[in-house]
Amino acid sequence: MQNVIVPLNSFDRVEVLEKGQTSFIKLISESGAYGIEIRRELFLEQDPPFDRIKQTIDSYQLFTVYSAPVECWKKNHQLNQQELKTIFQEGKKLGAKWIKVSLGHFDQVQSDLSQLLSFLHQYQEMQLFVENDQTIYGGNIANLKLFFESATAQNVPVKMTFDAGNWYYSKQDVDLALSQLAPYVHYLHLKQVDVENGKLVTVPLQKNIGHSWEKVLNTLPSHLVKALEFPIEPKEKVREYVQMMTESEALT
Repeated sequence: MQNVIVPLNSFDRVEVLEKGQTSFIKLISESGAYGIEIRRELFLEQDPPFDRIKQTIDSYQLFTVYSAPVECWKKNHQLNQQELKTIFQEGKKLGAKWIKVSLGHFDQVQSDLSQLLSFLHQYQEMQLFVENDQTIYGGNIANLKLFFESATAQNVPVKMTFDAGNWYYSKQDVDLALSQLAPYVHYLHLKQVDVENGKLVTVPLQKNIGHSWEKVLNTLPSHLVKALEFPIEPKEKVREYVQMMTESEALT
């Protein structure tokens, strides 16, 4: 399957923290997935150095995405340059081709996109992705649209990660997000969000129940790379979900 990514936060957090992200690489490869999304928030001191993680990933010929809980724009609307530099340097050591962060506090007037352009020129071998997160500002459709419109106008090479479930947490309309942001989307994060005991919870994907993740999948181009970002328990079920994506693509 040439377009399914498995993020490490899909597995039991305690197990990932105890065993390290490297221990899941073989499982992900054997599931038939195309790649792996390494998560910065799941690193512990006992994790091996980045170069050893890269060697293991390379031995299974997996594509690497590096995701970090970092906001591109700080609260003062300025570029979060030092944090981005750290993330890109780490991503380079991991052999990641894609770097994923969230939008943060972008302001069309105060945020200087030329700074981001200059920064990205230093890392032309890697692609920056900005995701709609679960915050009211970084998951806001209007803010994201302004950012991607402005970036496109200034030829800033940034693409969007469209998280199908995060719109519920940021209280945004999924259909509106699709209509406004589809031209910028190159990476999908698929999750199903339900309400349990009055709270939003992310649950495993279920087909043919009218959930918005299927509409997102069927609306956007089928060749887009897709990440399975929901609880996969037991971890061996990852193969089933990779196969589900294979079957879904065959129907589109």
